[in-house]
Amino acid sequence: MAVSDPAYHLRQTALGLERLAGLLRAQQWREPGEHALHPAQRALLELLGEDKRGWRVGELAQRLGVSAASASDTIAALEARELVRRARDPDDGRAVRVHPSRRGLAWLRRSRARGGTGERLLATLAPDDLAAFSRSLQLLILQAQRDGLATGLRTCAGCEFFRPFAGGGEAPHYCALVGAAFGDAQLRVDCAEQRPRGMDVGMSAADAVAQRFRTGAGGDNDNDNDNHNDKTSRSGRTPPRRHSASAE
Repeated sequence: MAVSDPAYHLRQTALGLERLAGLLRAQQWREPGEHALHPAQRALLELLGEDKRGWRVGELAQRLGVSAASASDTIAALEARELVRRARDPDDGRAVRVHPSRRGLAWLRRSRARGGTGERLLATLAPDDLAAFSRSLQLLILQAQRDGLATGLRTCAGCEFFRPFAGGGEAPHYCALVGAAFGDAQLRVDCAEQRPRGMDVGMSAADAVAQRFRTGAGGDNDNDNDNHNDKTSRSGRTPPRRHSASAE
């Protein structure tokens, strides 16, 4: 096998990504005592901690990219550990919303204070490497969503408020929701305030964002419609920010 074979290196990188993901999932089971949760249970409990209004089962299933039956099984497992509770939906008495219990909120606070294995590994990267990795994650998730492989994750790249490379320097991106510039290191994979980006006629908005990410600030951004929208959004009134609830 030639050392310079692109296909070989692509397979090696994919293998490394798969192995690392498997290790991180396995480590979640090795957490001490009550911190150990199945990855699906951990993901659902983390999601519940975002909104004090609670979530319907169908909403949880959609956000997590699983079936309603699978989400119900996970909820039942968390109920058995007294980490979640069910309550009537105040907007529809026939429906039920799922909330983290007091014990569940305490679990979330302790878990976030401890930090996960993934966080500890990422903390060893140099700031520039971490920023580049964050940008690459946005592109990978965006492509996975376009291929129908992922649902629910609310990335910056998939948000209509996101203006990639609308500025310059160390904070080249702009969020039209909060009216603030930020850099690659602050890109979010799952933002509670995200609003899914619509599709343009012809080239999709997702394609435009991906292309902007690949070309970076050096790309010719002054002659396309997306850049015109960037300038309009930056000069216009900033939409009011919606505050998400948190276990913290």
